[in-house]
Amino acid sequence: MAKVSFYLTDKNAKDETKLFAFINYGLFVYDENGKKKYLPLKYTTNIEVIPALWDNKKNRVKESLKWAQPETFEISKFAVEESARKKYESINNEIAQFEQSAKSIVSKLTVNGRLPRHEQIRNELDRIYNPKRLIGSLEQINYQYFDLIQFIDHIVNTSTKLRNSTKKNYKVVKKNVEDYQKKFKGTITPQNADIDFYNSFVKYLTSLGLGKNTIGTRIKIIKTVLNYANERIDNVCQDYKKESFAKPSEETEGVYLTQDELNSISNLKYLPPYLEKVRDLFIIGCDTGLRFSDLSRLTKDNINSDNTISIKTQKTGKVVVIPMTPRVKTVFEKYNYVLPDSISNQKYNEYLKDIARRANLKESISITKTIKGMLVTRTVEKWELVTSHTARRSFATNAFLADIPAIAIMKITGHKTESAFMKYIKMTAKDNATKLQSHKFFTQMAVVK
Repeated sequence: MAKVSFYLTDKNAKDETKLFAFINYGLFVYDENGKKKYLPLKYTTNIEVIPALWDNKKNRVKESLKWAQPETFEISKFAVEESARKKYESINNEIAQFEQSAKSIVSKLTVNGRLPRHEQIRNELDRIYNPKRLIGSLEQINYQYFDLIQFIDHIVNTSTKLRNSTKKNYKVVKKNVEDYQKKFKGTITPQNADIDFYNSFVKYLTSLGLGKNTIGTRIKIIKTVLNYANERIDNVCQDYKKESFAKPSEETEGVYLTQDELNSISNLKYLPPYLEKVRDLFIIGCDTGLRFSDLSRLTKDNINSDNTISIKTQKTGKVVVIPMTPRVKTVFEKYNYVLPDSISNQKYNEYLKDIARRANLKESISITKTIKGMLVTRTVEKWELVTSHTARRSFATNAFLADIPAIAIMKITGHKTESAFMKYIKMTAKDNATKLQSHKFFTQMAVVK
């Protein structure tokens, strides 16, 4: 078994410095005295750490508030600690992943007890972590020997189209596959990722307590990776194209807020500053239908002279134009057209629930969800279900109830088909009846002669 040790490239660096690894896998020569001299491979990684926070003995970084990233949080003790913890864990996960990849490569290249050369291992590591180094060289990327995890790494490290949030999802899937492989003592490759793997992997994710839609997201990424592999190598198992290799899904229990409920939130007084800022951004989301990722990007430059808002959305890259409501204009003026900085989606959702609770949104709602393969129903108060996505759902539903044509709303929400849009509308049976009351079919009086 190979041993991987990490060291600082510059111990005296004031800021961050890269780590290099010594990979000792048993390769040796005899010196002039006839003694074994081991030849570890030295490889410089892209992992950067703060020298003062490096633990030589554990080969990991130490936990410290110095890891906090100010641009990711609202100033508060809890937010600072949370940001630091995430960064610290992320770096140590990267180190662990590199260590696992190096050991896997050594094992794969060792044939009949014959150890590989340094160049072979270095090239395999470059294919995953530094593919640009191979461009223009005689050594070309040989995808044929990649397993599923190596393909995931390659996509994450080379794609210029993936957003950071999507890369995080890929890394989560990679961790799931790694844990699955450890449990079942095997390696998943594009060649053996068949329908049996699919069924087993879905069952494994279900046992973790993940919901159907979360599992569906994982499977969607697996299918994307297999399709990526299929374009580059031969003999990829084609089961991923079958209907039975589908991503699991179930209807979400998302809620929308009525105009009266939005008014209750908008009119809340004496909120702490951190909640007030979140409330104001949420109101803009409810009146524009913009995603959480676009709200904090709004500036005065997005406001047109005709009282509309134009913005190129981050997710789709398309420009949407939205009429600006008086309520949105009031929020912009309140902050002199410089909206509050965004915080993490997790903290944003936590604060939103607090705001909704303060607004007394306590209607009882029964929700049914698949947990560990079983349907579980529980009753919660409405405020518990409010998230950042509630804003877009509220915008679409309230606009639809106000008789704005679906096609016009879709121009803003970005839905491509009306059937997909209608699944998005969270209109209750009572909402539907109230809307129909004004229809001429129900208002006309039948005259019986």
